[in-house]
Amino acid sequence: MSGLETQEQLKRLTQVDLQGKTAIVTGAASGIGAATARALALSGAAVLATDRNEEGLRQTVEDISASGGRAEFVTADLLEGGAPQAIVDAAVEAFGGVDVVVNVAGIFEARPIEQMDEGAWDRQLTINLRAPFFIARAAVPHMREGGVLIFIASGTAVMPSPLYSAYAASKGGIVSLVRALAAELAPRGIRVNSISPGNTDTPMIGEAMADPVVRKQVEGMTPARRLGTPADIAGAVLFLASDAADFVHGANIAVDGGLTSSWSMVLSKQEWPEVNRT
Repeated sequence: MSGLETQEQLKRLTQVDLQGKTAIVTGAASGIGAATARALALSGAAVLATDRNEEGLRQTVEDISASGGRAEFVTADLLEGGAPQAIVDAAVEAFGGVDVVVNVAGIFEARPIEQMDEGAWDRQLTINLRAPFFIARAAVPHMREGGVLIFIASGTAVMPSPLYSAYAASKGGIVSLVRALAAELAPRGIRVNSISPGNTDTPMIGEAMADPVVRKQVEGMTPARRLGTPADIAGAVLFLASDAADFVHGANIAVDGGLTSSWSMVLSKQEWPEVNRT
């Protein structure tokens, strides 16, 4: 390889250019999903944003349009069995194909085991694990070589998380699913990876973080001494969606301010945080 070729290759790797690409983003009405949809659009992708919150979706699409991007939205409830196929069909109809899927939508219900009824368990496993798989399954036939599937996992997949049994199970399932799909789809030129956010300042944990005592405690647990932001996670999505991650398959990237890597140290110094306990 000549010096010129190397320079051109490095330039390509340092610029996220998704022109001509189509992306699906679930959970795009707020938080990580909205930031991800905007970031992908700013990088040139046409974005199909989906969520069950139509008002939030409209705002996301308006923000994208105002910045010169291209986006459409479709409302969908991932608890409904036909939603995954309907989402992919909408993207194909709007943009002609699917290149990138980012499964962001997720819920958690913190409950002790005695209160974890079948409804709470099924809701979390359906939205967090089942629906992302079936969205991926529906999208893969439309993907060309270079397609990307990105799943949002969680540090709870690898860290002990009392009262979050269903959520932890669903996110642990995502990490294992990603490894399996990566091995299956890599020969077809489709990359599959996941991101595990730490405590991120989104509406999902907004009520708990409104308590300054709780917020200070959670920030103190994190080596970076702050909560993550949706933009932190969107940055990792852009990397995985770009050519810079062309040889990254089956990875789970922790974007958590060092929390996962230092969890045993955190436990030795303080009690479990009283966050979202019911």
